[in-house]
Amino acid sequence: MMNFARWLARAGAVLIGLAIVSQGWLSVEETMSRGGSLAWGVWVYLCYFTVLTNCFVVLVLARAALKPADRTGLNAPRLELTAAISILFVGAVYNLLLASQWDPQGLRKLNDVILHDISPLLFALFWFLRRGGALTWRDAMFTTIWPVVYTIYAQARGAFDGFYPYFFTDPTKASWSAVLLNIAGLMLVFVVAALLLVLLDRAASKERSLA
Repeated sequence: MMNFARWLARAGAVLIGLAIVSQGWLSVEETMSRGGSLAWGVWVYLCYFTVLTNCFVVLVLARAALKPADRTGLNAPRLELTAAISILFVGAVYNLLLASQWDPQGLRKLNDVILHDISPLLFALFWFLRRGGALTWRDAMFTTIWPVVYTIYAQARGAFDGFYPYFFTDPTKASWSAVLLNIAGLMLVFVVAALLLVLLDRAASKERSLA
């Protein structure tokens, strides 16, 4: 199974990395066609949780492909857990709340499927194969650092340039109380999902010890 996990890491790092670059090019090109600058196009592209989380996933997969036996640094169990729950969160939120907001075509559609559907499923399988029973309940809480840091980053950016990437965190479209309630609700879902993955990891560890 570890060899398959390494194969997934290699394939995933390449596939998702190419989709990030490709979608970035299309996004920047669209921004520039509207009169924006190259710098502004890149700035806008890097405001999305989807993009940043997929970059995180690529880094974790690339390191696992190069050093499959090393469980430190980006491949420490709690960081792999963070990447797993974050990218699963991306897929769930996008398909439930955002997919109906636009209808991508051609290469955009391919990138959309890779970044929002294939990436979560591929990394979830990668994580499942590598889980080792080393996770604790504290690790579930550790995973919240990433979405909290992103939320602060995105809201600070929005206050600076007026661009908020998601309608449910946009105080120009809803009251601040509604925005904060949306963020709190999403964070609660994130924590519950992280706890479930830790429970799965611990259950797998108990099964191995009884075998």
